[in-house]
Amino acid sequence: MVRDDHDRTVVQGQKQSCAAETQNQSQPAKEPAGPEQAQSPERVPAESQEPTEKKLDLLHWKTHVEEDDDTWCLPVTGADAAESLPTHLRPFSSAAEYKLVKQTYQRLQHSGYYWGSMTMEEAHQILSQAPLGTFLIRDSGQPDVFFTLSYQSDDGPTSVRVQLNNLLFSLYGSHRTFESLFALLTYYTSSSCKLTVPYRKQRPERLKQICRRALIGSYGAQNISTLPGLSTQVKDYVNAYPCCI
Repeated sequence: MVRDDHDRTVVQGQKQSCAAETQNQSQPAKEPAGPEQAQSPERVPAESQEPTEKKLDLLHWKTHVEEDDDTWCLPVTGADAAESLPTHLRPFSSAAEYKLVKQTYQRLQHSGYYWGSMTMEEAHQILSQAPLGTFLIRDSGQPDVFFTLSYQSDDGPTSVRVQLNNLLFSLYGSHRTFESLFALLTYYTSSSCKLTVPYRKQRPERLKQICRRALIGSYGAQNISTLPGLSTQVKDYVNAYPCCI
């Protein structure tokens, strides 16, 4: 979905975002098929059928370069646009949304349960033999959505879109909103909800990843920087994924 590309320049990545916004204005966003379902804390709403083709990357950047707030969207013209732009690209509504999605993507890289570009069929096949409540995050097949949650439900593998509106995350069909994707997952993995454990790529999981979550769970992400005896390198590693999931 959102991916670092060290072979491209930052300006090119910024150009891509704006050109996509121009393209999106000429083609209205697709409405989700089917009526919305009412949200209950007992159940994660199911996603309507997604396109089977994989969605192309949304954004390219270089992480070691700091972007200015006012340069997140620049016009692209001529051959640059024709050669570099995907055919489906969600534009960012603001620099703040760009930064939020970028931070979310970077933290997902450390989570182990983010599978990137994956079709609904592939996700459901992986989850088909998993225990009830097992879940993963993948790129959405919808051109106007960033992420999708796929999980094993009572009725078998199910997918639901993760909406992002006004810098708040929510599940399709739900009016409950969260400031981060990880706050959303924390809520839906609580005892009253359907999600249980993430399905991680690394199996078995690395010991250092398990220890990182244990530190966060024991001391809280806000206190990691003040813990004695931890090197800067360890603190940076822990803060790269300040979540217990």
